[in-house]
Amino acid sequence: MNPAYALGEQRKMKRFRVKEQASFVLNSIWPDKGMLVDISKGGLAFHYISELPWPDDAGDGCMVLGEHDSCLANLKAEVVADRIVQCGEGNAMVVRRRCLKFGELTEQQQFLLECFIWINGTAQC
Repeated sequence: MNPAYALGEQRKMKRFRVKEQASFVLNSIWPDKGMLVDISKGGLAFHYISELPWPDDAGDGCMVLGEHDSCLANLKAEVVADRIVQCGEGNAMVVRRRCLKFGELTEQQQFLLECFIWINGTAQC
């Protein structure tokens, strides 16, 4: 995890919110799916429920599923942040926000990423 990202906004790409409940992030190493929060051409952020952070080395090979069968597969990614999100008073669940920075994407993955943002994005953050 890159500690520089914890100091403030480091994004170089415009990020887009995604339609609520529309998209999920999966990886064979992670114990459960995460709900996509926002995405850009440079990376993504998602929420998941866990008291402990998932392994940092589990960024590679993730898959993102969205509406209308949109899918991004075998994405190389690096974990840049993982923190607890406030969920309101008395909530027993621990919700975390994980931010991933994409590694090098193929031309096809870049094209599919742009389509995914167009289909699943709602507004620029």
